[in-house]
Amino acid sequence: MTRLNDLNAWRIFVSLCRTGSFSDTAADFDIDVSTVSRSIGALEKALGQELFSRNGRPLQLTQVGERAKSHIVPLLQMHNEMISDLQQGSSQLSGKIRLSLAPGFVTRFMMPMLMEFNSMYPDIVFEVGGGGAIQDIIQYRSDIAVVTYKPKDARIVSFSRGRNVYVPVASPDYIQKYGMPIHPKDLAHHRVLVYNGPVRNPTKVLVKDGIEEEIVSDKIMKVANILAIRRSVLDGIAVSVDLPLIHCAEEIAEGKLVPILPGWVNPPHECFIITSTSHWRVRRHRIFMEWFRDRLSKFFAEKEDIVRPYWEPPKETVIREA
Repeated sequence: MTRLNDLNAWRIFVSLCRTGSFSDTAADFDIDVSTVSRSIGALEKALGQELFSRNGRPLQLTQVGERAKSHIVPLLQMHNEMISDLQQGSSQLSGKIRLSLAPGFVTRFMMPMLMEFNSMYPDIVFEVGGGGAIQDIIQYRSDIAVVTYKPKDARIVSFSRGRNVYVPVASPDYIQKYGMPIHPKDLAHHRVLVYNGPVRNPTKVLVKDGIEEEIVSDKIMKVANILAIRRSVLDGIAVSVDLPLIHCAEEIAEGKLVPILPGWVNPPHECFIITSTSHWRVRRHRIFMEWFRDRLSKFFAEKEDIVRPYWEPPKETVIREA
C-alpha cells in the first residue's frame, strides 16, 4: 500500500503542522522522532514533492504542504466521525454538536430547545457560537447552522425550517409623540433603526403589492444587535422597519408595540438549516437536524398565529440563494 493511503502518516503530518516540532509530534503519538521523520519522508517520496521547508526553524509548510493540509484535515475529521458513528450503532446518541445561530435567537429562545433535546438524548453536548454563517460550516468551525438563504454550494446539505417574517413597528408612546408613519416616504421625519448584522443584509426597500419604495431618512441608524433594536423600539426611542416577528409577536398582541406602514414590509425570507455533506453522515447530526427543523417550523408558525388577529403576515415568501 502506498504511504499516501496511510491515514496514520497523514495524522502525523497534521500534528507536525500544528507543533512545528518533530519531538513534540513524537510525544503526541508516543513514538520515536525517527518514526515521525520516516513517516513524513515516505509521504514526500510518494508525492514526489516536499511538504515542509527544512531551511529554518520552526518548520514551514511548502505550497504543496499547505494544499495537502487544507484537504487532509477535513478528511481525517470525517474518518474520525465515521468511526464514532459506527461504534455508536443503534446505541444512545452521544458526542458534541457545534451550532452557528443568530445571537438574538440564542439569547431569547435557544436554551429551552436544547434542554428539550437533551431530555431525550442526555449524552449530547452542545457548543453554541458563530452567528449563523455558511463559512462556519465550510471552515469546520461548526457542525450545523441556520441561515436566511438557500446555499448553492454543493458541499452543503440544507433543509427549510420555515420563514422569517419582518414587521415594521413602533411603540404607542412613540406614535403618540411623533405620529404614525403610513408610507415609507413618511420615514424621512422619523428616527429609523435598521438591522445591519451578520445574519442578513440591511433592509433598503419596503414592498407593497409588488411596488418597491426606498427607505430614506436623515435619522437612519444601522445596528448590528437585533435585541438592542428591540429594546430601543420598546422604549419609544425610534421605529424599526424590519423587526423579526419572533422578537415582537407577544408585544404586538399585548399592545406594547404597534405595526406601522400598513401593507409595507421587508418580504419574509425562507430560512434553512445547513450542514456539510461530511457532517450529514454523522448520525447525531442527522437526528438533531431533523428534530430541529420540525421544532423551528412549529415555533415560527406559532408566532404568526399569535400576531394574526392584530397584523396579517404577508402570504408570499422570498427564497434567496447564495
